[in-house]
Amino acid sequence: MKASSSVLLMGFFVLLSGCVQPPEGGTISERVASEGWSADGMVGENEYSRTILLMGPARSGYSGGDLEISWRSDQEHLYMALKGRTEGWISIGFDPLEWMKDADMIMGSVDGGKTTVLDLYSTGRYGPHEDDTFLGGTYDILEFAGSEEDGYTVIEFKRKLDTGDEFDKLLEPGESVSVIWAMADLDSRKLKHNVAYGEAILPLVEDQVPGSAVATLTPREAEGVLFIWEEEKVARDLYAELYRATKLEVFLDLERSEQSHMDQAKTLVDKYHLVLPVGDEPGAFSNQTLIDLYEELLARGMRSEEDALRVAAAFEEISIMDLEKELEVAENEDVRVVFQGLLAGSRKHLRSYVRDLEDMGIMYAPQFLSEREFEDVMKA
Repeated sequence: MKASSSVLLMGFFVLLSGCVQPPEGGTISERVASEGWSADGMVGENEYSRTILLMGPARSGYSGGDLEISWRSDQEHLYMALKGRTEGWISIGFDPLEWMKDADMIMGSVDGGKTTVLDLYSTGRYGPHEDDTFLGGTYDILEFAGSEEDGYTVIEFKRKLDTGDEFDKLLEPGESVSVIWAMADLDSRKLKHNVAYGEAILPLVEDQVPGSAVATLTPREAEGVLFIWEEEKVARDLYAELYRATKLEVFLDLERSEQSHMDQAKTLVDKYHLVLPVGDEPGAFSNQTLIDLYEELLARGMRSEEDALRVAAAFEEISIMDLEKELEVAENEDVRVVFQGLLAGSRKHLRSYVRDLEDMGIMYAPQFLSEREFEDVMKA
């Protein structure tokens, strides 16, 4: 562990003394997108350059299911395919502020051979999702198609990265975008998602060129990648235990999100042939400072629901600061893209914990971020 992070985490102990579900998704697979893109409702073997399989477990009100997202991008457009285990609608939302709020959403369904793709915007934490045109925006899906076969629905679409519509998110090459997703078992948009839902981080990096050389990491970058993976593991395991103790739904959701964050970091571990410092078993860590931090946070969080939310929010502050430090020294584009996505996720998690405390009538004051940095995160 780097000295700066060690000092920060040890400072957390001083501050505190004064006052696992199944994984959601796998790693991103990459390939050369050697086929041309076409909106035909079929995902060609080499039509997209990146694919991730996301899992939504069965739980109260949800039957459970999986969604495969495939995508490619150039300097102007995003091309995407959603393949979900459902015969109802599928949706994806880009860059929500927290939960669904301010998400740029696309919803698709296939009914009787007719494909419908909606361009929506979520105005609240849990909806509603209005058509962009209803809110005064524009419909910006340039091409789309769909198919339904063997219990799966496929939706393909194309849109500009920058549509110029205030109700569409600006997507930029070389950055990551935080997404949410959901599926229902019927085609009606009036039906709430009841199959599965979740979130992920998708890098919009330049497509690889056949025969191009793979970059190498500096020793400092390699150290940072392994540290961030383990720090995300602390978050996952901590939130799993806090959920078991409090039954607060936010911990179940964000535990699954942290698994997705671990998976994103592991794409770098695998790509650059690094060795993970520890296995995947819950509560196991290699770094003594992280071990001490986990045990201290867990003990504090077990006292009450308020304490659980407070230590989780404080941990997200630490995560934000560590990711910002890693971005200062990261040189490789793919490392920066992943870290930027994880940073966006940690900021969103902090907002979620703070809002849940506010819903309980409790005001949260930042413990590590400056007041200005904290307000910037909350206002996004």
